[in-house]
Amino acid sequence: MTTTKSKITKRPSSKATAPAPAVTESEAEKFISGAPDSAPMSTARKGVQRGKREQVSHTLPHELLALLDESAKAKGLTRAGLINLAISEYLSGKK
Repeated sequence: MTTTKSKITKRPSSKATAPAPAVTESEAEKFISGAPDSAPMSTARKGVQRGKREQVSHTLPHELLALLDESAKAKGLTRAGLINLAISEYLSGKK
């Protein structure tokens, strides 16, 4: 018959001090400010550059997308062409 001894770890003394921080306050601030999402939204670009254009992503309800495709086909345009035209016309009316 074999017996196993369990080893009990002693409780740390109450005089224990907190461990020193791994980095200084200024190092932590430098790290945080260097994060990609730390830039203001106005300067942050999320799209993918494609030459002189920037690719963006946008979701649309199925019904609206079907109407968009139908209208683009009727005008002889691509989906992207119609979206660009609509945005351009909308923004030129805002001047």
